[in-house]
Amino acid sequence: MTNLTFLEYTLEEASRLWHNRHLRMSVMKAERFSKFADYDTRKIGDFKPRHIHAFLDHLTDECELTNNTANHYCAMLIKVFKQAYNNQDIERVPNFTWKKAGKTHRMTFFTPPQVDELVKYFRAADRDTWMADMVLIAANTGMRLGEIRSITPNRVFENENGKPYIHLEDTKNGDDRYVYLNEKAQYALLNLDNQPEKYFRMWKFYRAWGAMRKDLLEGNELYVFHSLRHTFATRLANEFKLNNTVIAAMMGHRSLVTTSKYVKLMPEVQINVCDAF
Repeated sequence: MTNLTFLEYTLEEASRLWHNRHLRMSVMKAERFSKFADYDTRKIGDFKPRHIHAFLDHLTDECELTNNTANHYCAMLIKVFKQAYNNQDIERVPNFTWKKAGKTHRMTFFTPPQVDELVKYFRAADRDTWMADMVLIAANTGMRLGEIRSITPNRVFENENGKPYIHLEDTKNGDDRYVYLNEKAQYALLNLDNQPEKYFRMWKFYRAWGAMRKDLLEGNELYVFHSLRHTFATRLANEFKLNNTVIAAMMGHRSLVTTSKYVKLMPEVQINVCDAF
């Protein structure tokens, strides 16, 4: 069996697998895969389906890529693993599940009672209490998982009135962002010592989320951690009647078109507007 990492093996076999533009694009995907978690040091024969699933969830949940795009990564991965198997360099090909193309899960969100139920569920699980705080931070700030993980004590400040906020540098769109914390978010962040990454482990995160989804949501895979970001935007629009310009600023969006994809207008709001009109 080979001692090469996934990326090392891909680079060694690339010219036999792809040509021209497909070669360049596939190598770029392999490099991105290898930068995830500890995959840059893991031997190609040591990957299991859960490792692939964690990466695919990362692409669609945290990086906000579509399932169609994630499937391009799947095609690259399966081709490399099959090549290694056919070359007798690994004993098996990880039997991972591809993302369903076409329908995305970006419009799922949680109601306030559902968020409370998530928190209660994770608080009751001794090994996953930190997940309750991750949920509270996401639901009350709209921060992405990667942004929450990037928080450190030196990024937590107070304004002149003593209001705590997070300074996010170099966010997804390249802009700095200032995220103010309500009491729930501040409490949760303090529970994590103002450093969520200290408690975060990728495999623990997806294991805990998957167990919760099975126990509370009938295993509905449309509900992902990123749904909490949609939850935040939807509450701003429906409960606080904020317009998309304000919501975009709080979410860190440059485009209002992007913001509109996050906001779900509740039926009762439409009914109330109709009656008032």
